Amino acid sequence: MQALFDLLATLSFWALTLYEWIIIIAILVTWVSADPRNPIVQFLNNMTVPFWDWLGRWLPRPVKLFRAYISLLVIWFLQVFVPGVLRTVGGVFGGQVGLVGFPVHVVGYFLLGLGIVLQNLFFFLILLLLIWFFLTLINPSLNNPIVRTIAMLVDPFITPFQRRLPRMRVDVSPLLAAGVFLLLNVFVVSQLIGFSHALTGPGMTPGGGGVRLMLQAASP
Repeated sequence: MQALFDLLATLSFWALTLYEWIIIIAILVTWVSADPRNPIVQFLNNMTVPFWDWLGRWLPRPVKLFRAYISLLVIWFLQVFVPGVLRTVGGVFGGQVGLVGFPVHVVGYFLLGLGIVLQNLFFFLILLLLIWFFLTLINPSLNNPIVRTIAMLVDPFITPFQRRLPRMRVDVSPLLAAGVFLLLNVFVVSQLIGFSHALTGPGMTPGGGGVRLMLQAASP
């Protein structure tokens, strides 16, 4: 029975990974305004738009525009939580996890999934902010869909700094925002992931990268 749940954990991880790449490709397609009648585009829309619309029902109005990107965060969380819970159920049947320890492990995988989502989200935001800082130096046209998307994503994070900083020739607000997210990753998210390791046991390696942690969460 334990081997069955380990297999289900592995299969669920790779199924979610496949769907993750479908979402990524679908997002990239929206950037190039592809022909909606194209069969590949139709397939991508059929696979992703219902999920995006469902997420949009639960998201606040200001962030509904980014539901496609938020869907990736949901998948990253599920890539850790679902295989982790399945492995824990298998551990109960195999006698490696007691009934009392089961909810502790579930909470641990929940926190681990949350930590990895935050870790990847902050890293992504840091990358976007650094890209935007470089773009501000060359004054790109906002008519470019990629530039416009980056501007929309980073604006909520740099605006508070811009309101408080004196006007300068070089806008350093993206660098300050990136520094805040870096500190959060180092001092908050790393502690959360470390605590989740204590709850899930020695099956995870503290300090590992997000992808490697997710692979370990799925493997038997």
